[in-house]
Amino acid sequence: MTQQPATVNPWSDDDNSAFLRLRMKTFWNGDYFERIILPLLNLPHSGRVLDVGCGNGGISLLLSDLRPDLQILGMDFEPKPLEDARAYASRNGLANLTFEQGDAHNLRYDDAVFDGVLCQTVLTHVRDAQAAVKEMTRVLKSGGVFFAAEYTNSAMANYDSVHFEKRDEAWYREYYRINRMFMKGKMALGRGDDTVGARVPLLATQAGLDVYDVRLNDRAMHVFPPYRHEKQRNYLELAKTANTIDNDEKWLKLNIKTVVAGGGTEEDGRWFHHAIDSAGIVRAIEDGTFTATGSFQLYLTFARK
Repeated sequence: MTQQPATVNPWSDDDNSAFLRLRMKTFWNGDYFERIILPLLNLPHSGRVLDVGCGNGGISLLLSDLRPDLQILGMDFEPKPLEDARAYASRNGLANLTFEQGDAHNLRYDDAVFDGVLCQTVLTHVRDAQAAVKEMTRVLKSGGVFFAAEYTNSAMANYDSVHFEKRDEAWYREYYRINRMFMKGKMALGRGDDTVGARVPLLATQAGLDVYDVRLNDRAMHVFPPYRHEKQRNYLELAKTANTIDNDEKWLKLNIKTVVAGGGTEEDGRWFHHAIDSAGIVRAIEDGTFTATGSFQLYLTFARK
């Protein structure tokens, strides 16, 4: 098993476990998942499903709640998120869920044993997305369903009241320049490819799967005072948490390391990290003045073996 060691993963500590738990509340619009995703998956009754790179539970927990007949196995390389997922499932009585540690590049399961194999924001982080897709294909039964929800970096597709009037053409040129180096550095360090989402249908086809649908997730973050609706309050809580979790500078250090690996300088890495005015966002949230709208290109690939 040859995956990057846990030391390069800043998502596995307690602060980020809390962040990822909040993200679960806002990742999918429930009506879209239940009325669109589930029918497209068309998983058989009492089917066996593998969630590759499940982290804190993510799609496993959502699917378990909506389809209690399924037997769902969540697998991740990091042990700490798995502990969190097990505890959550236990508290909420999700008896059809189990979790175990493993490597997406080298799945420990026999050929053709799962009715469905899923992943959510995993292929953008693994060392070799093509190898992971091939492994997911290998463990699928004939007729089984492959589903991947993966981002493609769209750089700046968002609006918020803290940054909108501060960013001129020079800022955007600098951001795009360093963002390209960040993406190159991430690949050089074996931490994934931020452009892979749009290429998952190709990877699935190359692995021998029949891609029968490709969609974009319909989620769009939106917060506007006075934040009357629960969804807006959930987004607001997520935004505040995301901008207050770097007290030990682990993200700053990781951003510098990644940009340097992509051909940039330490100064470039610092600029890129501070391009987001996190303190300003938190102040605006606490003042009740923060407004924002945004989304990421999350490609949904459906395929069958």
